[in-house]
Amino acid sequence: MGIIISGFSNIGKSSLLKFKNINYIDFDTHFFRKEEGWEKMYVECLLALSSKYDYVFITTHGVMLEELNKLGIEYYLVYPKRELKEEYRKRAISRNSSEEFVNGFFSRWDEHISDCEKIILQRK
Repeated sequence: MGIIISGFSNIGKSSLLKFKNINYIDFDTHFFRKEEGWEKMYVECLLALSSKYDYVFITTHGVMLEELNKLGIEYYLVYPKRELKEEYRKRAISRNSSEEFVNGFFSRWDEHISDCEKIILQRK
């Protein structure tokens, strides 16, 4: 079973591409329609992928992490300090993220960080 890492946007998952000896996949949620119960299908696919890859990088989407917690599936949650917002905005711009993504994501920065902190509290 591979290691599941829930990584915040712009945390550095894509920079692993330069390491050819790491067997990993970045399993984004954009492949899924966010309809009721989507997180169950996502987790099912995630578990299948984790049997084929050493590392599976996933979203920090709250409903999906709550599903992992409910099922007792272990994962690492990686997210930045709240005060690093501007650094992360610059990362997003330098990697050519769309203006729509940058404006939308960073306008809800505190909400995203709070969601990660909430997940941490639920795991204890």
